Order: sequence, then structure tokens, then C-alpha cells
Amino acid sequence: MINIVVVSHGNLSEQLIKSAEMIAGPAEEVYAVTLQPGDKPETFSQKLDDTMAKIGDQEILILIDILCGTPYNITARQVLKEKVECITGANLPMLIEAMLSRENTSVSELAVTITGVGADSVKNLKPFLKRD
Repeated sequence: MINIVVVSHGNLSEQLIKSAEMIAGPAEEVYAVTLQPGDKPETFSQKLDDTMAKIGDQEILILIDILCGTPYNITARQVLKEKVECITGANLPMLIEAMLSRENTSVSELAVTITGVGADSVKNLKPFLKRD
């Protein structure tokens, strides 16, 4: 099973995981790494390194809250590892899809799938609902 690490500013990653569990069930091998107010980049880096070490040499999909910023800047280097994929713009549909689709696929295939799910989940409702 592919491990999932959600990194974010504040508690967003923890709350995304809790919300995903309401829909997809228990979040096994899903980890939150948070940058808290007052944390130094080194503190966040150590949290991430500790989580990555816990997972070991398994496939890992990392969902990052936003492109740029400390979580991104520190986490992006993980993509240099062979069994790691990093996706920015993490949202609830992406996490749910990742949790439900991570068996019998590769981490690179899963990254492609959830990137599409994330993009498809963003809608401007007025034109979307006013279809002719």
C-alpha cells in the first residue's frame, strides 16, 4: 500500500485527514506534517524527516497544501527520491481518491490520477449549474 503524507501550514493536513476518514474510513499509513506558527524551517524539516524515516523505503505520495512557502520549499526535495511523488494544491477530493485508490497501482500512476481529481473538483458553480 502506498503511504500518504499530507504537509501543510497549520493544522490543515490533520483536518483533511480527519475529514477524509469520515468518507473513506480509517486513514491507515496516512501522516500529517504541520508547520505551526513560530516553527522554524529546521523544525518543520525535522518533523518531515522523522515521518519519512518512519515510513522507510516504501512508496510515498506527498500532498502539499500550496505551491511555494515553507512546507513546499522543504518537502519538494523529497521528489528526488525514487519512490516518492509530490503534488501541490492538496484538497479533500484528492486525499479521498488517494486513500481509496492506492492499492494495485504505482505511486506515479496515483499521482497522475489524483492530480486530475483535484483539478476536476474545482468548479465555479454559477456557470457549472447554469448549463443549457
